[in-house]
Amino acid sequence: MKIETITYKRVKNLGNYQTETMEVTAVLDQYDEPDQVSEQLRVLVKNQLFPPTPVSVPTETDNF
Repeated sequence: MKIETITYKRVKNLGNYQTETMEVTAVLDQYDEPDQVSEQLRVLVKNQLFPPTPVSVPTETDNF
């Protein structure tokens, strides 16, 4: 079996019966590893739908 394309789709529940959907497709060449490509697609979609929360770095003007 030869895999030529991989598609990954994920749905994010926004609440109040709303969702956001993202789907990406990769076209493989003969040197691509399907497992690696599918993991890259999963990470890409996850980071788009659930972006990492930026970490705030305290400055001298911050009062704690």
